[in-house]
Amino acid sequence: MVQKTASRVYCNGNVLPAGVRPFRCTSLQRPIAVIISVSVRFGEDFNKGDFRVYTGIRVRVLPAILSLAALSTAAGWGEDSAPAQLPGKVVEIARGHSWVSPYWGYNTPKIVCDDAKYFTAGLWGDKPETAEGVVYAYDGKSWRDAAHLPGIYQPATLAIDSAGRLIVAYTRSGMPVRITRSKTPGNPDDFEDLPFPGDMTNAYYIGIAIHADTLFLAYISTPDYTMYLARLDLKELTWSPSFVMRKGQVSQSPKTAWTYPILWPTDQGLHVVASNAPDGGDGNTYNEIWYQFYPNSASKPSIEEKAAESTVGNFAFAMDAVVDDAGAPHILHMWNAHKYGAMPAPDAPAPGTYHTYRDAASGKWNHIKLADTGYAGFYVQGKKLYAVLQQNGTLALREWQGPASGWKALPPLCDAKAMPAASSFMDVISVSSGSKPRGFAVVSDGLLPAVKDEPQVRVLWAVLPAD
Repeated sequence: MVQKTASRVYCNGNVLPAGVRPFRCTSLQRPIAVIISVSVRFGEDFNKGDFRVYTGIRVRVLPAILSLAALSTAAGWGEDSAPAQLPGKVVEIARGHSWVSPYWGYNTPKIVCDDAKYFTAGLWGDKPETAEGVVYAYDGKSWRDAAHLPGIYQPATLAIDSAGRLIVAYTRSGMPVRITRSKTPGNPDDFEDLPFPGDMTNAYYIGIAIHADTLFLAYISTPDYTMYLARLDLKELTWSPSFVMRKGQVSQSPKTAWTYPILWPTDQGLHVVASNAPDGGDGNTYNEIWYQFYPNSASKPSIEEKAAESTVGNFAFAMDAVVDDAGAPHILHMWNAHKYGAMPAPDAPAPGTYHTYRDAASGKWNHIKLADTGYAGFYVQGKKLYAVLQQNGTLALREWQGPASGWKALPPLCDAKAMPAASSFMDVISVSSGSKPRGFAVVSDGLLPAVKDEPQVRVLWAVLPAD
């Protein structure tokens, strides 16, 4: 495990990557949660309430009632498939010092599993310029560090290919994405580089997913923050040309800057959800959630719709998405939390975390409030959809019963006393990564209480199915 003496990240004193504009610093005097948007970096201290942040396009600050919810659908999930044994077991992964959470960017997979092992990745170092990533593997007894990821900027995302080989992708400052794959299934120590898209100049805020032998990659590029999509044939190791999902512009307000792409491939094509930042560098909010569907091999979406919208100064931000058996997308998102300026209209939906789904027959978007504003992520098992919520110091669990019955409370996912630190960012395992989940699996991290004159220690931990 790489451990490096760390200090908190402040605006002044750090060098931004080439082509990225700094934001003003923000300092809050209460615990917060942060969602970032387009291009560069943020630092946080969730346990203490002292916070400094900057990024290249926008930052959003939320009250730290962190809710991780995995939702459910109306039409495509139903009766079968009992949940895995509860409660799950909490297993510490690693601890050290880092300038940012390795689970920043939870729109894209942070934990995966093959037939035998779980994998995740950490990020250690006191500043982006000297940070290093580390792959971790769990064999049923403990987590161990494996391959290291030099030159990492934004945290890594992972997938499993059809042969069971681990894929790790991460961004590098001002450079194309790096994509590596283990040479043999189950071996996280020996990797080889895969090609990156030949037309890519730089990439930030990536999202990946895998289906059969195709790796899907969405990314934004500076300086205009245009979002692109490309496909890698994992057998031939050839990329399709990158095509524009949404042309960006940041020279005038409101800005167009899609961020945090969420990808869900099916046999019919690729479903994509992204959030727009209209005021990056100024107010730092998200105001639109967009949904697209690309039929197989298409470079133009057959469906492009706005799933939710808020006025500038408030936000609509997508955290996770899944697709049911009927082809209907389901989005988990924050809605109408107020940041600045005018409040939402009196008849607007109340602030909170929402489950929004599209009726496959009518095309109507339906909205259900699930909880107070907070983080959220889906878990699908068979024909069931679940929600894991950060509530009362533990991970609460809910099961979707359909529109008529709503959500059913289940026992907590884990024992709160077993958690080594309060949870901040987290990710729930997803089949969109090529994983074969054997039950609920979550990765998260938290900062231990500060010790005078010492940098805070970050602890990475997981909740895995009980033996």
